Amino acid sequence: MVKRETIIVSLVATFIVLPAALSLLAYFITKNPNFRPLGITLDSLTEAGLIESSGEIIAVVSIGDRAPKHSSKSDYIKALEATFEILGSGVDVKFRTVPNTSDITVTYLVGLSRIGPYPITQAAHGVKAAVRAERMINSHLNAQAKKQEDLENTNTSTPWFRFFDS
Repeated sequence: MVKRETIIVSLVATFIVLPAALSLLAYFITKNPNFRPLGITLDSLTEAGLIESSGEIIAVVSIGDRAPKHSSKSDYIKALEATFEILGSGVDVKFRTVPNTSDITVTYLVGLSRIGPYPITQAAHGVKAAVRAERMINSHLNAQAKKQEDLENTNTSTPWFRFFDS
């Protein structure tokens, strides 16, 4: 006769291991990273084409509803665009209103990175980091494109290429 503890341990192990094993099997069959147990990363989702990674810099200016109106939105846009233009990058400026605060902050979004928030008086501190992040994303995308192009141009007619690629 099987002990009760053995049955309980077996059931718990089955309910924990079986879903992970089925998920891993689905991943190997479909190559969809959403099925990969405990392995969903932004890089794997981007490589699979399920999400898009952009190199564009977005500056989100958060203006508190109690903030003094010293500058207009067009002044913020001109200042940020001029700053990024000096460094050879473009920026898309978005605005949002934050209730119950008098703070004005700037957060830079580059691809999946978030740089900030910085108080508006120190907004320049995040500009170089945002530009570097954009350049890193662009160089990564260019390297991926070159790698894909090299793979497409590789002569795979010999048996050795078929052996090592599989």
